[in-house]
Amino acid sequence: MSFSFQDHFIDLPQGRLALRSFGRVDAPVVLVLGGISGGRKIYQVDALQHGRGWWQGLVEHAALQCYRLVAVDYCGGMGDSECKQVPGDVSEHAQLITQALLQLGIRQLHAVIGGSFGGCVAMELARSSQLDCHRLVVLGAAHRPTAQAVMIRSLQRDFIAQAIAAGDEQHGVQLARALAMLSYRGARGLDERFPDPAMAVIYIHERAATLVASDPMRAVQLFKDFGPALDRFKVDPETLQIPTFVVSFVDDYLAPEHVMDELVSRLPNCPTHLRVATLHGHDGFILDTASYGPQLKQFLEDA
Repeated sequence: MSFSFQDHFIDLPQGRLALRSFGRVDAPVVLVLGGISGGRKIYQVDALQHGRGWWQGLVEHAALQCYRLVAVDYCGGMGDSECKQVPGDVSEHAQLITQALLQLGIRQLHAVIGGSFGGCVAMELARSSQLDCHRLVVLGAAHRPTAQAVMIRSLQRDFIAQAIAAGDEQHGVQLARALAMLSYRGARGLDERFPDPAMAVIYIHERAATLVASDPMRAVQLFKDFGPALDRFKVDPETLQIPTFVVSFVDDYLAPEHVMDELVSRLPNCPTHLRVATLHGHDGFILDTASYGPQLKQFLEDA
């Protein structure tokens, strides 16, 4: 089965949204939404030649090649979407994506899969009266922010503000990204990967500098705009009526066990809640797809 991709650039009053669709146009549509720094380049057919997509394991371990996958560059994110003003709320991101899908002639979703920030957007989309969404998949995301997550994002913005005052905004953004990476990873995983803790410090600073250097202006927006949107996000799980598949991850500082249990307990139709024991913490949704992919495949196939 051909699983090539096509890019779509949808003009909207708020700007232009970049999407990528994979597979046959007549296959059931699955919308795939990643974290704030993720985008539409989730999968690469010829990975040996061109490198793997950033969520390659999701497609492979959940056998998603039989669907028409649609992925998005968030407005204001690190991809190719352009907007006059970065959306201030998760619901605005969901509305932009809905408008783009409708322009593509997509009104029915076999499922929407969201990880981290994308999980929040997916919950908003699942409530949309404009789209007929049959299944919801939430990976490492909850219906509300925790106090710890809000504190971390507030400190990120403080780093940037202090650096701007000192005339070095880019360094502030690098520190904000380094703190973000610390919250993405589990303590045990970092300890095992870096027997010398000094190497861990070097690692997070190098990775942070790489992302910021790729597009400094957009990197700032991840913290100044996406962070507050997550801080304000809240949805009543009782309003999510469709079948919902939830995955939580050990040592996830951003979507910890207690808030994920709260989400699941309030969902009206949650046949599956997987607790993945991972060394990767929050980033388990990207790095541990083999731990939940087969069950996700089954969930998508169930009538």
